[in-house]
Amino acid sequence: MTFKLDDVYRDPRRIAVTAHRGFSGRYPENTLPAFLAAVELGVDLLEFDLRGTKDGVPIVLHDATFERTADQPGTPADYTAEEIVTFEASYWWGSHEAGRKLAEPALPGTRIPTFDQLLDAVGDETGLNIQVYDTAPPILAEICRLYRAYDLYERGYLTINTYEEGCRVREIDPNIELCILDRQGRMDLAALDRLHAFGCRYIQPLRRDVTPGFCTAARARGLRTNAFFGNTDEANRELIAMGIQGILTDYPDILMATLASP
Repeated sequence: MTFKLDDVYRDPRRIAVTAHRGFSGRYPENTLPAFLAAVELGVDLLEFDLRGTKDGVPIVLHDATFERTADQPGTPADYTAEEIVTFEASYWWGSHEAGRKLAEPALPGTRIPTFDQLLDAVGDETGLNIQVYDTAPPILAEICRLYRAYDLYERGYLTINTYEEGCRVREIDPNIELCILDRQGRMDLAALDRLHAFGCRYIQPLRRDVTPGFCTAARARGLRTNAFFGNTDEANRELIAMGIQGILTDYPDILMATLASP
C-alpha cells in the first residue's frame, strides 16, 4: 500500500520523523545512500532540496553551488544533468550545521541524483518533504509534472519560500500540497492564520518559533507542525514537550531512540 501522510498525522500523539536531506548526519547529504539508509531505518518522511540544471532537469542539491558538497565550481544552471552526474558528491561529512568539508570524497562514486532517480530509488512507502529552491518557470513546471506523474498527492508536499511562488504552483496544479516558509523564524498567530487561509496543512517553524502556545494554536487551525530541527536527544525532548507534531533531523536514529525511550 502506498504511503499516505494522513496516516502519520492522524494520531495526535505520534511524532513524525523527517530525515533532513536523508540520513545526512551519517551519510553524504542529499544522496541516494543517505535516502536509502533513512528508508531502511523506517523514517516517516524524507526531506530534500531541488534545483534545476542547464537543460531543465530537477536535481537534488541544497546549496546554490556545488563547492561544498561536490568540490566543483559553478551552479546547476551552468551544467547539463549529464555533466553533473560525473561529480563526486560526498565531500561534506556530518550534519548540516556541524559537519566539515573533506579533502577527498568520503564515498567515491556517490552522485547527485535527479528528482526522478530519487523517486525511483526510494519507492512509495515513505513521505516526502520536497524543498523547491529553483522556481524558474520551466523547472517549476517540470517538478510539478513529476509530482503528478509519480502521484505524490497523498504522499508528499512542496516546500516553497513565498506565497507568490505558492500561487505559481497553484496555477500549474491546484491539488499539490504546499508548505510555505514565509515568516519562518518569526511565526506568530497572524502567520498561522495566513497559512491556514492559504490552504496549507503543513508548516515548518524554526526551533525558536516553537512554544506550547504556538503548537496549540497550530493544532487548532489544523496545521501540521514539523520543526527544523532537532539533532540531539535534548533538543528532541524539548520540542516534543512543547507539543510539536514532527521534527526534521540529520540524525533520525537519535530521534527514533528518543521516541522509543521514556
